[in-house]
Amino acid sequence: MKKIRLNTPMKKMLACVSIFFLIIFGWYGAKKLIVFWFMSHYQPPPATVTATQVTSKPWHAYLTAVGTLQAINGVDLAAETSGVVQEIRFNSGQFVHKGDVVIKLKADIEQAAVKSSQAKFSLAKMNYDREKTLLDRHVISQASLDARYAELQQAEALLETAKAQLQQKIITAPFDGRIGIKQVNLGQYLSPGTTLVTLQALNALYVSFSLPEQYLNQLYINQPVDITVNFGSGKTVRGHITAINSKIDAATRNVSIQATIPNDGYVLYPGMYGQVKVELPVKKNTLIIPTTAISYSLDGNFVFIVKGDKVHKQPVKIGEQRENMATILDGLSINDKVVTSGQLKLQNDTQVILDNKVVM
Repeated sequence: MKKIRLNTPMKKMLACVSIFFLIIFGWYGAKKLIVFWFMSHYQPPPATVTATQVTSKPWHAYLTAVGTLQAINGVDLAAETSGVVQEIRFNSGQFVHKGDVVIKLKADIEQAAVKSSQAKFSLAKMNYDREKTLLDRHVISQASLDARYAELQQAEALLETAKAQLQQKIITAPFDGRIGIKQVNLGQYLSPGTTLVTLQALNALYVSFSLPEQYLNQLYINQPVDITVNFGSGKTVRGHITAINSKIDAATRNVSIQATIPNDGYVLYPGMYGQVKVELPVKKNTLIIPTTAISYSLDGNFVFIVKGDKVHKQPVKIGEQRENMATILDGLSINDKVVTSGQLKLQNDTQVILDNKVVM
């Protein structure tokens, strides 16, 4: 076999190629070693966070619901009998007192009937008085006097009937309250039951709302409630529970509750809705943290506790939340320091720098 001999230029070229590839692969390997060493010895800079201590203080607990305002006394005034409107003695929206005449219907026939019945009653009374005098003189029998007495009673009943029919033509306010917008006009013919105007007593109002049955044992008569009505800037009124329904709604499993609130200045109206907060007994020694300290996830809620210069991820059980505070039922203890901002940069054992002056 004939050997291939390389001339000098070929040897130089092969040597150069070998050196070139040696440099390339050597640099690549060295770079990997440098990167590996750097990553194995790399420590991220500490994360700047804010934190606060877990506190223990009394917690004012509430049950919340949506309620509807109702008048303690509220009716739609209606005509008891047919007739033509003769007088309207109110202006829409004014206050009236119990017994004030609101509307009068034309009652010429009823007035004539009263006069006729009054005349018959007067005649029957005179006949009775005359017969009684004759009986005292033993001129007539007792049976004759009894007949006159029966006629007197019949005439009196007819008179009372005529007066009652006349009174039906006069619609009066059954209680003090504010009149609504009139729904009839002068000269209008009314059928029995026609609505004339609404009348609502506004000096105090009912608030009707419902709560789940599991809270029934926490409710009692005269329990304080706060009602916030959202009109304008909002108005909160303190009231008390005055009635608890005697049965649970089988469809919703809720119990109906009625509270009474004052209405100074008559600024609240029946039909409004309000946010109801039923005050419960104060819970003492309740652990409280800001809601910004809580991180929410499908695996459960957690917070980051600061221990030294590092943080530890701690699952927690949350109770009631109100405004920007939350109660903690399990997972924390008094004086634990929890991170309140900057959690997105944190993991277990992440180094941190506390700076509560920083706005996250």
